[in-house]
Amino acid sequence: MSKLLAAILSRDKYVLIASVATLDLIIVCIAWEWFISPLRPGGSWLILKALPLAVMLPGLWRAKVYTMQWGTMLILIYTTEALVRISESGWNFWMALLELVLSVIIFICLLLYLKPIKAEAKAKAKADTNTKQ
Repeated sequence: MSKLLAAILSRDKYVLIASVATLDLIIVCIAWEWFISPLRPGGSWLILKALPLAVMLPGLWRAKVYTMQWGTMLILIYTTEALVRISESGWNFWMALLELVLSVIIFICLLLYLKPIKAEAKAKAKADTNTKQ
């Protein structure tokens, strides 16, 4: 058990937080559209909105830069949906608020993880152009 915990905690803090928040957002999306407050009684097809997050999660956990880059654009869709649905009443308000918080956490963590990587890539590109001249 301690080896598993040590392996999990050895990950970069931004990758770990973004991965856990993505898993939480998947659970929130499924629960919201299936039984907490679906658009139609018995659930709705909007439950499929969790599918892109499920596709993103393995690459996020492995800290794949390309996945994180398109993930930052994808997560803005969930932020937008939360901002639109936060004006509803009852459980929809609370679920939209939770979706908003989780999507913002994911977005910020991805940006903070990618920032030094992008800076390093820009510095390398600049150094390569200087050596060619």
